[in-house]
Amino acid sequence: MAKSIKAIECPKCGSTQKTMVRPDVFRCESCGTEYYLDNDDINVNYTVRQQGPAAPLPSLLAGKSRAVVVGAVAVGALLLTGALRSLLRPAPVAYYPVAPPYGSVVAGSRDDTDKQAITYTWGSDETILYPGAGGRPERVIIGNRSYRGGTGISRDSLFASFYEAGTGAELRSQPLPQPAGRSTPSFALRRFANGAIYAVLNKATVYQLDPTTHRVADVTQTLFRGQPELASGVASVEFIGENYGDGFTLFTNDGRTLSYYPLIHRVYGKDEVYAAQTGFGSLRPGSPTKTAFTFSTKGLSYPEDKIQLIKYQYRDNGGGPKNAPEFEWEDDYGGSGIFTSADPHRKVLTTPGAMRKARVLSFADFTPGRLYFSPGVQYYDADYVLITFRPTAAENSPLAVQCLNARTAAIVFTLPLPEANGSLDQGLRTSAGFVLGGDHDTYVISPDGRLLHHLDPEKQ
Repeated sequence: MAKSIKAIECPKCGSTQKTMVRPDVFRCESCGTEYYLDNDDINVNYTVRQQGPAAPLPSLLAGKSRAVVVGAVAVGALLLTGALRSLLRPAPVAYYPVAPPYGSVVAGSRDDTDKQAITYTWGSDETILYPGAGGRPERVIIGNRSYRGGTGISRDSLFASFYEAGTGAELRSQPLPQPAGRSTPSFALRRFANGAIYAVLNKATVYQLDPTTHRVADVTQTLFRGQPELASGVASVEFIGENYGDGFTLFTNDGRTLSYYPLIHRVYGKDEVYAAQTGFGSLRPGSPTKTAFTFSTKGLSYPEDKIQLIKYQYRDNGGGPKNAPEFEWEDDYGGSGIFTSADPHRKVLTTPGAMRKARVLSFADFTPGRLYFSPGVQYYDADYVLITFRPTAAENSPLAVQCLNARTAAIVFTLPLPEANGSLDQGLRTSAGFVLGGDHDTYVISPDGRLLHHLDPEKQ
């Protein structure tokens, strides 16, 4: 059908100043809105752009020139025409799907021929569950938002967004600066033992995420302030492995590799950090004895032995360097060296030397005789242990979550999660029960093992 020639004004601000992006798609020069026209109608579909206010126009009546007055009348006529036409057509409004989880709708059209809303999805993102105000479970996601919509226009932006973990309701979002020189951002995210949440972007920028105010601050300069060893500046930064404590590995501008533990405000050199991570002699004053749970792993010596849930007691280094224990069946020859199977040895789950290295005081199989496949410890405290596992070795065996009494190992409940994809790796205990999550998937479980809510963004 033929196209009729009509004056085209921005549906957001009314300006007729525009640039053609591609056929039938325009960008407003005044407010940045991108919009397109359907053939033979005047329905305008547009994308909302976050932009500062446009500079004010000079007064059309400031001068006494007759030409200026005539121009003002002409502009007024155009604006009046645009206003009348706006009244005669459906106004573009936001089209909201039901309860978008961990994503949002920006704008769309209520025209029945264009039901595709402009939404965003997360990419290159990291997420963490944490207890919010009053013990309410919350989740933060930090990463790249990719916007899509009916116009085919896409736009990527970095954001940190805070949500209610059980419902996906957004509490607050904050845009972050796009890193220069890289099209794909790379985030790492950690929650330290004191509740502080940090994110590292492209090994260059450190953000601290406040779980109370739901705000994000760039602490790259302030976090390392007051440390003489870092006077030359930090060239790159990344998290220390979780098995070695809450800290950062730094490469300085003068070419040194250092470790910084912010909970104790201490910098360690490359050699001294190893000594600080291991053994009882390097413990900080007042280091308490604590109880923890972990699963054993399959070793090379005995790959068919059953995986066990281990309960162990250890000395905690109070925010300083550590070396988490590992339990797997192996042969202990009583020392280091080259041995053969003919040499005297005994089968052990860990060696005395490994126990000293990890500061382990004692350990035991917490659930003798029970069978676990692909297991994980998601949460524990003095009362309960929350684990996930597959009951058989079959790849399609459904994942299950199980709650155990932390003192007696008695099973409190077992709940199959047939829709879980195996990425569940975080757990919280709340006044309402437990919250289990991974990626953006969230399960809310009652204290007696009933599934209260399952939030799956892929199926909303």
